Amino acid sequence: MIKILIVEDEMLIRVGIKSCIDWEANGFEVIGLAEDGEQALDIIEKLRPEIVLTDIKMPNMDGLELIDRIKKQYPTIRVIVLSCYNEIDFIKKAMKLGADDYILKLSMEPGALLEVLNNTKSAIDSREKADLQSSNNQREIKISKNFIKEDLYKKVIDEAISVERLVGDLKSIGSSMSFSRLNVIYASIDDYSNASLKSRLDDRHLLKFSVTNIIEEILLSYCKGDIVEVEKGEYLLLFDSCEEADCQKILKEFCFKVNNALESYFNISISFGISGITGDMSSFKTMYTQAKKALEQKFYSGRGSILFYDEKLEFSDKFILLNLQDEKMLQTCLENLDYDGAKAIIKKFFYGIYNLKMYHPSKVRMAGVELLNPFINVAKKFELETDFALITSGNIENPVDILMKAETVSYIYNWFESVVEKFIDYLSNKRLSAERPEILKLKQYISDRVYEDITLDKAAKISNMSKSYLSSVFKKETGESFTDYVNRLKMEEAKILIQRYDLKNYEVAEKLGFIDESYFSKLFKKYIGISPSKVNR
Repeated sequence: MIKILIVEDEMLIRVGIKSCIDWEANGFEVIGLAEDGEQALDIIEKLRPEIVLTDIKMPNMDGLELIDRIKKQYPTIRVIVLSCYNEIDFIKKAMKLGADDYILKLSMEPGALLEVLNNTKSAIDSREKADLQSSNNQREIKISKNFIKEDLYKKVIDEAISVERLVGDLKSIGSSMSFSRLNVIYASIDDYSNASLKSRLDDRHLLKFSVTNIIEEILLSYCKGDIVEVEKGEYLLLFDSCEEADCQKILKEFCFKVNNALESYFNISISFGISGITGDMSSFKTMYTQAKKALEQKFYSGRGSILFYDEKLEFSDKFILLNLQDEKMLQTCLENLDYDGAKAIIKKFFYGIYNLKMYHPSKVRMAGVELLNPFINVAKKFELETDFALITSGNIENPVDILMKAETVSYIYNWFESVVEKFIDYLSNKRLSAERPEILKLKQYISDRVYEDITLDKAAKISNMSKSYLSSVFKKETGESFTDYVNRLKMEEAKILIQRYDLKNYEVAEKLGFIDESYFSKLFKKYIGISPSKVNR
């Protein structure tokens, strides 16, 4: 519907015009009636009509002044003048001011008025089509220029063309970058594989378009700049003409604004790596490398980081592995369904890495892959190899792939914490469903009498089995001998007694039925991995 405002100081004429046409049937809608120019401007401001039908001679603000104001403030609004035979001079002035057509009030017939309105409507439609075509042409030109620009930056990064060629070709497509004071920024969308889902922008091209537009818009309020996507979800920004004294402050503010906008509109964030400053475009490749190295620190600082290059922050390429003793302990904790013990070992390992912040992310990811070995060993022992991917990642993705793509050390740590719970729960359920009832009953008996002297003879009598048969069945069902199982439970209880009650070694040994303290200490070290005296009290 084309919205129409009628401006006429005489009430009968206003009502007559409104009543003489079936507006809706002809594609029009009268959105208001005004007595003079002042009232008309108030309505125009609120409702924005496409056509204004206005008288010329009116009190307060006449039609000529109204037309002048409309054409200056709302140039797309069409104006049709309502006039009389003796107002030819006024009509000429109105047309000079920008009125589109006129109709004489005294001879006005509904058909004549409708003809003038339809002509104006056609002009509006033609203008909208022209504007749309112009807009489409400009968009295609912009897309074409962006494609060329993207290709140029990728080529200079790959050293397929020189920096001098880059600068010359950018100028040829209308770039106004002066490159007089330049920071290179390498920006990466956090958790890019899920960004389309989080942002509700199903198409990654639409995501790229939206992110680029937001960054370009914010760049305009700071300086001349450039932005291109060089990899999926990764952007190269050139930040030009930044004053040295306030440069870092300005860059931080810019990055904060970008992230605030992206989080508000699309529920995503970006991390930024920022190079040093240069006044010479020939240093572009060095600045680019600095920016990428700065962004690598996101592995420790987390998502949404703003990171400036510092030559002191160089990563070590050394391999990092869980020590053999802790790896053995982790495997034991998993076998024994010990959540807390397994989590404590993993926490100690990753907190050590995080606090040092010295290892290259690729080395930490590889350390995570190696840390899967105790889980794999336990899975093999209890014949769960085929279920391993299902346990750790819901069978959606290979655990190794998950770790090798991890963006941050905290993600790897949290992933392992989650896997410990899933793995132990799964193993526990499998073992409960697989173990024979008499063995489950016997294990409960041992747990309830851990302070007593529990022998294979007693266990055989309780289970109504021979000692040799019980020994064989117990080992097959639990993965360890009867004696090892009893001693391990006793040593785990001993550890609790030492930690909670600060008992002496001989006191703990006595409580658990060991006469020889040195034998107790030997068993403790075998099953717990350290001597009783080294337990944190």
